[in-house]
Amino acid sequence: MKTKLTIILALLFMVTLLFVGCEADEPEEIDEAEPEDKTVSIYTHNDEPEMQGILEALEADTGIQGEILRMSSGELWSRIEAEDPNFGADMVWGMMHSFALRAEGMDILHPYDSPEWADISDEFKDEEGRWYGWSYWYNAIAVNEELIEEAGYDPPSSWEDLLDPKWEGEIVCPDPGTSGTAYLIVSTIMQIMGEEEGWDYLHELDKNVDQYTKSGTAPAQMVAEGEYMIGLSWDMGVFNRIDEGYPILAVIPEEGVGYDLDVAWILQGAENLEVAKEVIDWIGSEAGMAAAHEHRDMVTREEVMDVEFEANFIDYDASWAAENRDRIMDEWREIFAE
Repeated sequence: MKTKLTIILALLFMVTLLFVGCEADEPEEIDEAEPEDKTVSIYTHNDEPEMQGILEALEADTGIQGEILRMSSGELWSRIEAEDPNFGADMVWGMMHSFALRAEGMDILHPYDSPEWADISDEFKDEEGRWYGWSYWYNAIAVNEELIEEAGYDPPSSWEDLLDPKWEGEIVCPDPGTSGTAYLIVSTIMQIMGEEEGWDYLHELDKNVDQYTKSGTAPAQMVAEGEYMIGLSWDMGVFNRIDEGYPILAVIPEEGVGYDLDVAWILQGAENLEVAKEVIDWIGSEAGMAAAHEHRDMVTREEVMDVEFEANFIDYDASWAAENRDRIMDEWREIFAE
């Protein structure tokens, strides 16, 4: 009896050892979580190649993928107003400061106190964290050197020079109804000359303008390709084409030019809110500003600027531009729109 019990116990012991051995041989299960999907949808008025370059730097530094929808400033603002409060994007990155000022009273900006912006001057950000200004841009005139040389003309040097009858049909401008670049031109003229004289100037300028384009960059491209002698545009719209080897030069009118703070903000109800906050942080960081500076003359983190920048800026009043935009644009469309 004892012998049989001993055999049974021995067999049980051997089975136990075998089971434990098999468990030891099995590979340990590893919890391999899927990488976090960090995507943010963005509205922008910036040129698409510019934004793609900056977004590549964003993804390399943070893993965040940005999906953009690009429109001119006027079109983008109209879309935002139409969508309120159900926006089709998480944030806006690339928009005129004057629109941010208008948006402040509409409850469409999600406030966020970003630590990366703490040491950037208060003039470049909203005190409640509703918007952040990351770069400046300004108006510039593109002139096709080859065409004016063939015609025996000197390039214009001022806003007043553009009224010379010799430029009739040789000037292309953006449309203030759709382009933030164009509205910056119009509001600059108003602020330099006063409204009454400003309207007189725009009437005279219109005599020389062959067409108005939806985009603020289009006039620079059309002048670069030899379609027109002169195009009213913005700084990087002109300088990028100079860098690409086109025979154009940039003219900053001697009376001065307006400039605008380019801003970013998070939209209320953002689906990817935490990712959008990370993007705001990155935009204000040294890495983000350095990436932006590869595409912009001026950024708002001073230590990133590699040269001291000088330009003939007027004392541009963005608040006035915001408060009077609708009134001025309604009048402009009534007079000049076909």
